[in-house]
Amino acid sequence: MPSTYRYRATDHRGERRRGQLISADRLTAEMRLRRRGLTIQRLRRRWGLEMVARDFGRLRRKLPLGEVSWIFRNLGSLLRNGVTLASACELTADQRPGKRTGRLVAAVQADLEAGADVSDAFGRHRRAIGDVPASLVASGAAAGQLEPSFTSISSLCDSQARMRANLRRAVTYPITVLVTTGILLFVMIYFVVPRFEKIYLELGAPLPGFTRKVISVSSTVTRQGWIIPIAVALLVCLVVLIRQLPNGRMLLDRLILRLPRIGPVVKRSIVARCAKTLGMLLQAGVPMLDALWLAGTASGNAMIERAFGDVQRAVARGDSVASAFYSVDELPLVLRDLAAVGDSAGDVGGVMLRYAAEFEEDIRRDGEGIGKSLEPFLVVLLGALIGVVMVALYLPIFKLAAVVK
Repeated sequence: MPSTYRYRATDHRGERRRGQLISADRLTAEMRLRRRGLTIQRLRRRWGLEMVARDFGRLRRKLPLGEVSWIFRNLGSLLRNGVTLASACELTADQRPGKRTGRLVAAVQADLEAGADVSDAFGRHRRAIGDVPASLVASGAAAGQLEPSFTSISSLCDSQARMRANLRRAVTYPITVLVTTGILLFVMIYFVVPRFEKIYLELGAPLPGFTRKVISVSSTVTRQGWIIPIAVALLVCLVVLIRQLPNGRMLLDRLILRLPRIGPVVKRSIVARCAKTLGMLLQAGVPMLDALWLAGTASGNAMIERAFGDVQRAVARGDSVASAFYSVDELPLVLRDLAAVGDSAGDVGGVMLRYAAEFEEDIRRDGEGIGKSLEPFLVVLLGALIGVVMVALYLPIFKLAAVVK
């Protein structure tokens, strides 16, 4: 993997220059700096940065969609202006000298300069950039249309990033309100209720049954509050473990699609993502069987992925695309209808792409509608929970006046 070097040099005017660049080795870095007309004064490899980045890369194998889009958008722009692919990789890598993105592009450049095919150079980083971009690169290289392929990859990544952002906006408000409610209740039960309990005990005020129950809960939380973070950690570990089981991921993904209000929006987002991925792959010349497998993988949902696998096997047996989609009940009906329309018109990819482009705006509106529809219920829930605790704390005050007299 290429390394990051920090340099200090002077140009032909004698002015000082400093910066970073990514290179396969020190000799190559020196040659690149001299080619820029710089006289090297100091050139050091950033060992610490590489160690941190390497460890972080092991934890997160795949690059964010924004970074993948940035890579191919820059490469496509440079190719469109007549720059060779190897030089485009060098220029792109220099814009991210201290990041994993820059090292990945520099590794692609090194493979290209060593004589590797374009598809092999990018295919070696399939786990980082994703299966779909790697397949589009291979298809574009085979057809001699790299620049359109790079532009398509950037467009696909941007579209998927927007869909994910819409889903995040849909669930951010409910989650924020619920977390805030939980924190406020914990603070009141752990800190506020014990102070009121102490005051009432000193005054000898009779406590209503409702107040005694709230104080009992507070005493339990105060004495055994350490159980809460442990329970949360165990719950997270349980979810992670379930997703590792053969049918665990399938079960969790199925539950997500059945959540009220949120599930339908997630399903529509998956449909749009699969439709755009399948359409783009078919338009790029990827074979139908490979395109179906990649579209299922890009769905991010185990149930939809298995359904696309069933469609792939049906097509491989000789069934038409329309009958293969209609034979799988797990797929949304709209996706099956789109496949049938595209199959009858002989343009499955074009139909899928047009539908995905029109459906993206609907998903955005649906995401905004979820927050607005849940807002009154969440506000009422927050007020009710806080109000219950406050009423329980102030009920004894009405009897406190009699005790003082």
